[in-house]
Order: sequence, then structure tokens, then C-alpha cells
Amino acid sequence: MSHPPNAKQRRAEALVREHRARLLRIARRLCGTSSVDPEDLVQETLVRALQNLEQLEARGVESLEAWLGSTLTHRFLDHCRRRRTEVRALPALKVVQEQEVSLAGTPRESWEQVPDEDFHHAIDQLEARHREAYVLHARGYKYQAIARQLNIPMGTVATWLYQARQKLRRLLSPGMEPEDAVQEADPS
Repeated sequence: MSHPPNAKQRRAEALVREHRARLLRIARRLCGTSSVDPEDLVQETLVRALQNLEQLEARGVESLEAWLGSTLTHRFLDHCRRRRTEVRALPALKVVQEQEVSLAGTPRESWEQVPDEDFHHAIDQLEARHREAYVLHARGYKYQAIARQLNIPMGTVATWLYQARQKLRRLLSPGMEPEDAVQEADPS
């Protein structure tokens, strides 16, 4: 049985509905051909906005729009800085990896090179609602189509996908077994 949305949830959904399309247009222009995913960038921005919803609402619409645009830009720049740092560190990392190979006999895998079986196992560990949204998105469904399919607001889709990605990152982090990651994320 689903509960009717409370006032804060309705305000959050309105914020996403009113600003997501504009933020996505800005993000697509910013990202261009970079490796940064515009939808992830918008999602990170909206999550930050939702975390500060009351303070942002007190500022008024023009200030909110400026804050959203500024936050989106800063998130993009953070991604670019991180990428630049990774590229600069790559030669040193290759030396370390070569030493690891010679010491251990096999290179350490990054979470991006996880075997399909492990990836599917991690997806199976997601909450049912997060898993369903994630699988639909992986099949190419857009946020609006997922919202219609699951009969939920588009802002909820964004939140669920964000939470699913965060959990998958924890589960698939290097040096961490999936069961360890679950225990780390759920201290109960």
C-alpha cells in the first residue's frame, strides 16, 4: 500500500519537474564529448538541491535557478579535475600495476572490469524497487518512461537510480567482496 506523498516530497518532485529539463540541456552543452554523463551530472545536482530544499526555497526562484546552474557547473568542473588528476597519475599507476603483476603474478582488476557474473550478483543485491528502475534504465528506458512504467514520479526515478548506482559502486569497489560491501553499507 503506497502512502500519499507528503508536502516535502511534493515540493521535491515539483523542483525536479520544473528544473530537470533545463539542467539537462545545460549539462549536455557542458559535457559535449567528454566522458562525463550529463544525466548523472543533473542527478547529482538535484540530489544536492533536495538535501538543501528548505534553504533554497527561502531564497526564491531566481536564486534557486542560479544556485542550480552554479552547482551543476561546479559538479562538472569537479569531474574534469578528477579526470585530469587520473590522467596525470596514469603513468605512476602503470608502474605500480606492473610491480603488482610481478609480485602477485596477476594484475588487480578495477571495479569497471568486474566479471558479468559478479555484476549481476551485485544488481541482485539492490532493493527490489532500485533494481527494477536500474534494469529498465540499463535497457534504454528514459526517466519519464520508467516513471510511467513503475507509476512513480520522475524525481523518484532519479533518486532510485542514484541510490542504485551508489550501492553498485560500493559493492564493486576494488578489494571489497560484495558481502563485505553489504555489511559496510548496512551496519545492522
